[in-house]
Amino acid sequence: MLELILLFPQTADAKALPYVLHYDAWLAPGSESLIALADHIYSMLPLPIITPGRKHRADAEERRKLCAATLVANLVMAAFSPARYAGLAVPLGNGKLTRYDRRDFSPDVLRSVIGEAENAGSVSVDKAVFKERRTIVSPTPYLRQLIDEHGVTVADVHRLKGRETVELWAGSRRSGHKTPVDYVDCHETDRLRAQMVEINRVLNRADVRLGGCHSGPIHLVRKFRIDHPNRAHSFDRHGRLYGGFWEDLPKERRHLLTIGGESVADLDFASMFIQLAYCRQGATPPDGDLYAIPGLEEHRKAVKSLMVSLFFRNAEARRLPAGSKDGLPEGWNMERFKAAASDFHPAIASLFDTNVGFELMAVESDILVGVLLEMGAKGVAALPMHDGIMVATSHREWTIETMGKVSAEKVGRPLQVVEKAIQGPAPNNSPLWSSRAALE
Repeated sequence: MLELILLFPQTADAKALPYVLHYDAWLAPGSESLIALADHIYSMLPLPIITPGRKHRADAEERRKLCAATLVANLVMAAFSPARYAGLAVPLGNGKLTRYDRRDFSPDVLRSVIGEAENAGSVSVDKAVFKERRTIVSPTPYLRQLIDEHGVTVADVHRLKGRETVELWAGSRRSGHKTPVDYVDCHETDRLRAQMVEINRVLNRADVRLGGCHSGPIHLVRKFRIDHPNRAHSFDRHGRLYGGFWEDLPKERRHLLTIGGESVADLDFASMFIQLAYCRQGATPPDGDLYAIPGLEEHRKAVKSLMVSLFFRNAEARRLPAGSKDGLPEGWNMERFKAAASDFHPAIASLFDTNVGFELMAVESDILVGVLLEMGAKGVAALPMHDGIMVATSHREWTIETMGKVSAEKVGRPLQVVEKAIQGPAPNNSPLWSSRAALE
C-alpha cells in the first residue's frame, strides 16, 4: 500500500523518534478555533484546474473541504500530541472501497489536497526514493505559526462516528504482507463490535493524560487474522487491541501517565503465552519461572522470544530467527533450544511448530476484553497492553482480583498476575518510542 509519511520538525530530544501516527479519516475539527484554522487553510488551497468556461462542482468542492479539514485535524494530533509522534502515515493506494474506508472523499482527493497544500506553502513534499524511503511531507513554519495563532491543541480534535472497530486481515507472518478483508457482518461481529463500543466509551469518558496533557480522542480496534482472503472469514485468531498511544510508550515515560489524575499501576499476566499453552493442553505448568530453561537462566529475554516463536511456525523449526543468536550462549542453535524447551515443557511440546500462536493470541485478547468490560461496568477505565493493563493505582487490588476471576472463567483457572515497576525518566540517550507497532 502506498503511503506518505508526514514528518514534523524535531525538538532537541526527538531525534530518535521512529513512531508515526496512522492517518485517521474520522478525525475532524471539534471546536470553533480548529474549524477556523481548517477553513483558513482550505481558503489558501488553489482551485483545481478545469476546462475553461465550466464551474467547479459543488459536491467536489465539499469533498475537498472535508478532506482538508480531516488532514488538518490529523496534523494537529500528530504534531501536538503529548505522545510525541514523529509524523503521520497516510495510505494513498487506489482500490475498491471497503468497510474500512470513509466514503465522502477518496485517496485521489487526499493526494490532490496534499499537493495543493504544498503549492500554497503550508507543507513541503520530498518524493519517495524506490526501496529506500517513502514520500515525506512536512509542515512549513508558516503552518505551525497558523496553528499557534489559532490556539489549537489536541483537545480541539473530534472523532466522527463510523470507523470500524473490528478488523479482519489476511496474510502470513512469513510473507510480511497483510491485506484488509471486507467481511460481511454476522452475529459474532456484531457482538465483538458492541464490546469495542463499550470499551472506547469508557476510555473516552476517563481523564487519560500524559504529562498532564490531554491525549485526544481514543479509538481502539481489534485486529483478527486469516491466512488468505479467500479463506472462510473467522474471528478466532489474533484479535489483539490496537490504537492506544500508550501501547508504544517506552517504559521510561509510563510514569507520566495518569487516569483521573492518578498515577498508574502496570499489571501483567505472568508468562501468559506459556500459561495459555498449558491451559489448552489441560495441564498444569511447573512452579517457578516458566522461561528458566536449564542452561539459559541468564538469557531470559532471548528464551521468551524463542519460546513464543515456536508457536508461530507451521513447519519444523530448524534455524534460529534472525538476530536471536546473539542473545544465546555459544553453542546454542534452534535444534538444541527446541530440545531443551521440550524437556522443560513436555506437556506443551506437541504444540511447537503447529502455528497455534494466533489462536493463543485470541484467547489472550478475549481475557483482556473480558477484564476491560468487567471493570468498565463499574466505571473503571484501564489501558490495555496486549497481555496486561495499566490502571489507576487506587484500583490496583480490585483489578488483580478481576484479572484472576476473568481468566478463570475463560481458561478454567486463574492466571497469575504480576505488577511491573514503573520506571522514572529516561536517560538523555534513551529512545522515546519502542517498536511494538511492527507487531500489528
